[in-house]
Amino acid sequence: MESHYDEKSLGKKEMITTYNNKYRLLYYNVLFLLVFMLLFAIAGFRPVGVTRDSGGYAVAIQSFIITHDYNFSILEPSFYLITNVSKFLFNDVVRGVFILYALLGVSLTLYAIKKNSSFPLLSLMVYICSYFILHEMTQIRVGVATAMFLLAIPDIVNRNLKSFLMKTALAILFHYSAIIILFTYLLGSKTYTSKTYTKPFYLFLPIIGALFAVFNVGRFFFTTILNLLPKFLSYKINIYLDLYKLGVFNKAKVFNNISYIVLLLIYYFAIVNINKFKNETDVLELKILGWGIFSFYLLSFLPVLGFRVSEFLSIVSIFVLPSLITIVREKYFVFSLVIFYSFLVLYNEIVIQKLIILR
Repeated sequence: MESHYDEKSLGKKEMITTYNNKYRLLYYNVLFLLVFMLLFAIAGFRPVGVTRDSGGYAVAIQSFIITHDYNFSILEPSFYLITNVSKFLFNDVVRGVFILYALLGVSLTLYAIKKNSSFPLLSLMVYICSYFILHEMTQIRVGVATAMFLLAIPDIVNRNLKSFLMKTALAILFHYSAIIILFTYLLGSKTYTSKTYTKPFYLFLPIIGALFAVFNVGRFFFTTILNLLPKFLSYKINIYLDLYKLGVFNKAKVFNNISYIVLLLIYYFAIVNINKFKNETDVLELKILGWGIFSFYLLSFLPVLGFRVSEFLSIVSIFVLPSLITIVREKYFVFSLVIFYSFLVLYNEIVIQKLIILR
């Protein structure tokens, strides 16, 4: 009788656990659906001119509709495809393009967060504060490309080269800068995953980048390899370099950018405690973040390029910051730190960079 009672009790506990898990899954699904609808509506139906790049996109879309000039040196194939689809589906082609980019960028990023993050709700907050305005409302082509990058990270860990290359190719079709994703596959190789060698190297990586910034190594590096790059990659870089020579761009103030300083401190905290990470994916994402910070310093001579490359790679902070909870006892401290950093970036985007044009 006692054994029978224990089995019945165990069965009830299993049923309650299963019910709770299903309820939690339903809660997450509904929450993510509601967040998707809200973010999609904000990004897809924002007025032209409310974000810094929206006016330029409107001009490019209208120009293509008139001329049908497929200039792949300037814009990626996906832009022309989406514009043609918008022309077929919508009366307002410009609005349709914004809707389609928002649909892809928001949905794919939220899917990557829900699928791959250890703490989806915290990752969601980091994304909304740090990258939603930047990518889904400003750099809309980059927004889709970085979403494909986030989805490709498990392929790097699992060494699934075919799937990785397919996602990378799609990302490049949305923004040429996504070619940098190819480099990240090397970071998941067993040759580079030993924590014994990872910790000292990645401790010095930002310092090396800072020294490169002081001695302007990035400019020499890029002017040296520029002729080796294919035209679709070198075209815009040449434009940026020409503008730099004309004095349009000033060297970035890399050592007083508060949001990067805070991110650097968080990065160093994680690197010092890298042996506490049990998940191989967390270690990979932390290494990618290290290269993102390094590229910010390396390319500081040309801010527009430095920020673009660094922001692209540092998208992994959506996963890295919440994962810090797994390596410390003071959960609320980490939670508060992530919230502080997220709102600091949001403040920087709205007030300092003025990505949202408030009238």
